Amino acid sequence: MFSFIRNHINYTLLIPGFPVNAVVDHFVIMKGNGTKIPERLFPNNKFEIFFNLGDKVSGKSYIGEQAPVIEDSIVSGLRHTYFDFFPPANYYMVGMRFTLFGFNHLFKIPAYHFTDKNLSATSVWGNEISVVQQRLLEAKDDVSVFTVLNDWILAHLSNCSLPQIAQWNHLEKKINDPGISVSELVSRHLGYSQKHAIHLFKNHAGTGPNAIKKMIRFDRAVQNISQCLVRSWAGFAYDSGFADQSHFIREFKSFTGYTPLEYINTKSIVYYFYENLLSEQ
Repeated sequence: MFSFIRNHINYTLLIPGFPVNAVVDHFVIMKGNGTKIPERLFPNNKFEIFFNLGDKVSGKSYIGEQAPVIEDSIVSGLRHTYFDFFPPANYYMVGMRFTLFGFNHLFKIPAYHFTDKNLSATSVWGNEISVVQQRLLEAKDDVSVFTVLNDWILAHLSNCSLPQIAQWNHLEKKINDPGISVSELVSRHLGYSQKHAIHLFKNHAGTGPNAIKKMIRFDRAVQNISQCLVRSWAGFAYDSGFADQSHFIREFKSFTGYTPLEYINTKSIVYYFYENLLSEQ
């Protein structure tokens, strides 16, 4: 368990142990007094579930989807673009981010139903979510909160095949390689025709392998920018896997709302402190 503060919000994270870590990347608790500064969430290829234990949280969407308002709980699928949310005076959220295929393994729901959507978790799981939320409200400390979340996931894991999950997690690691044709990799790894393998991939992840690869490329570029690894934009774009500098800038802005230079001027490297900490655990 470790913590950090950003924009007056205290983040406490826990990376679960086996077997929960086969489907959940990490658990998180977020507490704060709220500010007038919106938090911008960039595209994400991981499912998230959050329980709101504080005041109502509102958001602003940029893709035509209704802006999320979180009163009790929310499930968020893979996002192709960014959106903002505004921490209220009493900001207290707890939740989890899944591995790339973890949500589908755990709940057996086609992931593409949630792509670019923020849905009430109660509308998906009904009273089950209300029970979990009540247990979270009764939790006395952060350790107890994480225990409630962990136990909920463990209960669903009893109906899952851990060897099958391990096979898909191995695929998730392989698609991070920038030199691999993802469609061919998925077909070989799953042992099906390319068409059927891509269909299975969309069912598990929420979108096709090439779109996931695109998000991974963007994610790596943001991380390198945040670590001040830019000497020239043209060279940086090429090294990051983009066709040229204009391709990189165009795609970066579509994902974030910022040009790379605007991002540097408006976001400090602490933005990726969160992800860097996770990678070091």
